[in-house]
Formats: sequence, structure tokens, C-alpha cells
Amino acid sequence: MLTTHVVVCLEQALQVIKWYGWRWKIEQLFATLKKAGLNIEATQLESSIAIQRLTILALSVAVRTLQMVEGSDNTQLSAELTFCQKQQQCLLGLQSSVEGDTKKLQNPYPRGCLPWATSIIARLGGWSGYTSGRPPGMPTLVHGLRQFESIFIGWKLALDGLVYTRSFPDTGRGLGG
Repeated sequence: MLTTHVVVCLEQALQVIKWYGWRWKIEQLFATLKKAGLNIEATQLESSIAIQRLTILALSVAVRTLQMVEGSDNTQLSAELTFCQKQQQCLLGLQSSVEGDTKKLQNPYPRGCLPWATSIIARLGGWSGYTSGRPPGMPTLVHGLRQFESIFIGWKLALDGLVYTRSFPDTGRGLGG
């Protein structure tokens, strides 16, 4: 490995190797922000401040996506790394609707671990669910997260009782007319 850093001992060599490992993760983060994931390059925003704000918002989604990619097989990682308790409850409610009927298409991971949550998000993103095939990639997980966020907002509104269903006093009819 070539480096511009001075390396005269083992500790310095190990530090350079560690930095190089971080470089790959940073490349993956940028790939998630770009066409492989969120495609923020396609923004029509013109001001640099607006683009910076969009990028900051997109970074949270990119980090969540990378957490799912990195931890997709590590059942020791909790889903809490990426999803709050309410989101996990919603994922649990969605699990049966995204799983297939056969044993091969069931979520193989224990409930509450990150791979369990990742599997559900991937299915929402269009992944077939066959563990013998390719694992879900960043675009699939980004699409799944988009789907999940929409579902979660509706689920939370319904759960918290914020959906207004009473009749209007002046017409005696509900929202439907």
C-alpha cells in the first residue's frame, strides 16, 4: 500500500490501514448519496445553502442504509441501532405482509436484531427474499426505507389517534361528502 504518511513503526502502519478502511466506508456513503441510492445529484435546487441542507438530511438516510448493509448478517446488532421502538413495532406489524408463504421466504432472523429489520425493509424495497440469491443492495434498501417511512407515518397517525373521523357539524357528513 502506498501512502504519503510517514510510517516507521507497526503502530503507524496499523493506523494507516485503519484510515484506509474508513476510506472505503466513506466511498460507500458517497455512493449512497449519489446515483446508487438517493441520487441527490439530480436535485433541482440552485442555492448552495439549500443543497447543503438537502445533503445533511440525506446523510441520515445514507447512514441508516449503510448500517443495514454493514449489519445485514450480524444478529448481535440490535435493530435499535437504526430503528426506534415504535418503528420496530411497525416493522413487526408489516413482517407477515412482506413475507412469502414458504419457509424459504420467511424472515430467517430473530425479531429485534438489525438483520431482521433489514430483511423487512429490503422486501418493501422489492427484494425477492431468497437468501440464496444476491443480498439487497443500497438502491433496494433506499427504496424500502422510503416505502417504510410513508407507511410508518400513516401507522403512527392511526396508532396515536390523530386521524379525524367525526362528522362535520354543519353538514352531518364526514370528509367523503
